[in-house]
Amino acid sequence: MTTAEKLASLRAWMEKNSVNAAIIPNADPHNNEYQAPRWLSRQWLSGLKGSNGTVVVTAEKAGLWTDSRYYEAAEEALAGSEIKLFRASDPGVDSIIDWLKSELKAGDVVSFSGNDISEADASSWVSSLKVADISANTELDPVDEIWTDRPAEPCGKLDLVAEELTGQSTEEKLKDLRALMQKKGVQVYLLGRTDESNWLLNFRGTDMENHPTPYCYTLVSADEAIFFIDEGKLSDEAKRKFTAAGFTIRGYGEVASVLEELDKDTRLLMVPRYTNHNLYKAGSHCFLIKERALATDLKGVKNEVEMENTRKVMIEDGAAMVRFYFWMYSELQAGRKVTELSASKKLLECRQAISGFRHVSFDSIMGYKAHGALNHYSVDENSDVEVTLDGIFLIDSGGNFENGTSDTTRVIPMGTPTQEQKIDYTLVLKCLIELITAEFPEDATCAQLDGICRRPMWQHHRLYRHGTGHGVGYGLEVHEGPQNFSGLTTERMYEGMLSTIEPGIYRSGEYGIRIENMVHTVKSADTPFGKFFKFENLTFCPINVDLVDTAYMDDCHIEWLNDYNAQVVEKLSPLLNEDEVSWLKHECRPVGK
Repeated sequence: MTTAEKLASLRAWMEKNSVNAAIIPNADPHNNEYQAPRWLSRQWLSGLKGSNGTVVVTAEKAGLWTDSRYYEAAEEALAGSEIKLFRASDPGVDSIIDWLKSELKAGDVVSFSGNDISEADASSWVSSLKVADISANTELDPVDEIWTDRPAEPCGKLDLVAEELTGQSTEEKLKDLRALMQKKGVQVYLLGRTDESNWLLNFRGTDMENHPTPYCYTLVSADEAIFFIDEGKLSDEAKRKFTAAGFTIRGYGEVASVLEELDKDTRLLMVPRYTNHNLYKAGSHCFLIKERALATDLKGVKNEVEMENTRKVMIEDGAAMVRFYFWMYSELQAGRKVTELSASKKLLECRQAISGFRHVSFDSIMGYKAHGALNHYSVDENSDVEVTLDGIFLIDSGGNFENGTSDTTRVIPMGTPTQEQKIDYTLVLKCLIELITAEFPEDATCAQLDGICRRPMWQHHRLYRHGTGHGVGYGLEVHEGPQNFSGLTTERMYEGMLSTIEPGIYRSGEYGIRIENMVHTVKSADTPFGKFFKFENLTFCPINVDLVDTAYMDDCHIEWLNDYNAQVVEKLSPLLNEDEVSWLKHECRPVGK
């Protein structure tokens, strides 16, 4: 079906069901950032891939809202269709609900799937629409009937993770979680986000390609723990392990009925961001506790075993990156053809050689020249271009391992860089250095740290519209909360958190520059003014110096860069062959004014 045919089918469904507008995101029952193919509804309807975007359709109009990371990809996906792009990151752009209020009239009905939209979004939409006397139908899924070849729900097998890799047993984690629940006055807690159950029960899943979190829930009280999952995903060993740890196993679809059976006086915590609207209603008769996602907070602070394993895997990951760079330059200098896609396959091959590799932590972003300006570009056979000894190449990639997760971005010159490219690159590098070397009080917010990172760029009237960084899971999702560096967050950093720092500059149609390191929050000092934190660098991958213009750097930035690249050579050389070490030493040569 073409996009036009899908829209026609949707509108026929809307007319049949007395619906005046439909809201269609990519959304699954857990509000996961990435979804199994069954829940890629917006992608199916509009053609836009990626983690952000929502289509809204009325009888006469259709729009797609997405953030700045996907503007160019959305323009390409929507070309030739009636769907209008709404640039949601830009000032003054109507929100979805404001637009619907202007397009609909009192008494009209908006439909979205309450089984897939989070309670946080659904309740906001319902209350905002109600002001205009517009009602919401959350019982129907607008695409289910018309998506005739919709994929089935996934049923991938679970893999157990050994305690020597996690640093904490399931029993110990359950004890810590119950202690925190008691402290917060919570009697029953629904772990709605899938990676929370992964962390608690020490397993990984295969429901989604390149993502380790299967579809499941866990319900915890002081004397009971229930794990809701399709039993066909469990090995006999997993069943024995979970049962021995005190968990009862029930079907994935049974969670709503269990919530409905809770006593009305039960002090229940369901996090609205991680619980879909209809499931939230199943427990809404209880005394609902408004509290943070307790499991996410516990999971976000890594223990020393997790950190020691992460440090090791980041060294091996850096060596894999160097092998890849050496291969690519060698191929090109020998006159052999390299494309974005062949480069992506070779980088995967380099990571697959690392012990404990499971899969990439996300689809690698191989952005040569103009493709580098697309924040979340994903190469395929249709978009693939040849890489030559010209321009610059942005590579954002990572691996998911039994003993950690990596996420690294580097930009490398394929020819002689322009002065504009060198200035942009140097400013991005200064932004990285400013935050990675910062020391800050424990009550500083991530928004304040975000501003520290952006300042060198702002001084030269440049900016980027994505967040400065995000939390990273330990062998789990590469994007993990609760922390993220952005101007909108009130979250704080805690000792033990694992995060990225990744400023960038993007020139549409020309190139993109982003440099990304992973960091670990550690204590810097106890002072009369309170505790201060700083960042331990975890990424050891060469930062190219051919793109640096030291006239735009202070002495402290130059010193940091030279020291960093010297550490890269020291740590990676033992894992590389003689030719690779020779290339690495040249790549990491010192620079001066």
